[in-house]
Amino acid sequence: PRTMYLLSLDPIRDGYTPDKAQVLFEKLPEMFKSVGGVSSVAFADQPPFSAEFEPTPMAAEDSSQSSKVLQSVVEETVGARYFATLGETLLAGREFDESDQRAQTSAAKALPAIVNERAGHKLFGAGNVLGKRVRDDKQSYEVVGVVRDMKDVEGLSQSIMYVPLTQRDFARPPAGGIAILVRSEAGTDLLRSIGNEVSVVDPRLNIFYAQRLDEYLDRSRSALEFSVQTYGAIGLFGLALAAIGLAGVTAYGVAQRRREIAIRTALGATKLHVLRLVLREGAALVMSGTLFGFLGAIALAKIVSALANMFVDALSIGMTDPRLLAGAPLLLAAVALLACYVPARKAAKIDPLRALRQE
Repeated sequence: PRTMYLLSLDPIRDGYTPDKAQVLFEKLPEMFKSVGGVSSVAFADQPPFSAEFEPTPMAAEDSSQSSKVLQSVVEETVGARYFATLGETLLAGREFDESDQRAQTSAAKALPAIVNERAGHKLFGAGNVLGKRVRDDKQSYEVVGVVRDMKDVEGLSQSIMYVPLTQRDFARPPAGGIAILVRSEAGTDLLRSIGNEVSVVDPRLNIFYAQRLDEYLDRSRSALEFSVQTYGAIGLFGLALAAIGLAGVTAYGVAQRRREIAIRTALGATKLHVLRLVLREGAALVMSGTLFGFLGAIALAKIVSALANMFVDALSIGMTDPRLLAGAPLLLAAVALLACYVPARKAAKIDPLRALRQE
């Protein structure tokens, strides 16, 4: 059975010069492949399917346009054979190879890039995107490959452009080091053997976050689920407070109108009429509050869309899903009406003689 391993190295932190770090990373794939069962090795600046990337404004280099149209695209930096190591086949074009990793970044020279389907359509529209160019604020890229859309650990499928790891990245690794993805066809745990290979090269090298890829993904999803549950608990607590407050306001209104209700009952009003009277006034408050709240939520949707989309996509629904748009207001209205029903039911049971005597 295929097993994916994930670990990180930062030779610069361990005292390597940039040139020496580059040489080390060039040797690592063959060293790891000497471990029985290892079939492929790839590098990246972040673990696969990470959700820690911020979108970057990019524009397609199209001479037919007088002004550049900026599009927000997530930029991920990956090494040679990255998709082959993940077991992903490109839909068109080629993968990065070792020559791409040795490339020097230059504003005058375009680096190769691989886009997913969503990014390709967003930047260039329909049709073949191979050979087309795109630019961010520092670098120009030429599309050499297309890969399918893949969801990250938060369940999001974003517009992604993959750019190659270069000498600059190896010389200045990110805070967590260079992520190393190892693919094994053996069923046994190879983490210890992989760590031994690193120690043979240099005992000073520290390995970070060594784990199976599925363990990393499970932990990331667990952290998201915990966040969803925490925010859900806060929301339920707020809903309960609102229901208690509404019930209190309704009960106070009933107490203030105790004499009126007693007179109505004495004049022939039934319990159903009294119940309807109190609920009608409570329902007016509920409906107006639900309407204003719904309009306010729509107005704020763009501001909190990134956070909201993270949670709703993790639960396999969308921001515009009818279940969400209709279900949330209906739930709030139902809880609010239930809060009004309790004092309304008590009002319907008022004894008119006792109430008038007390007045």
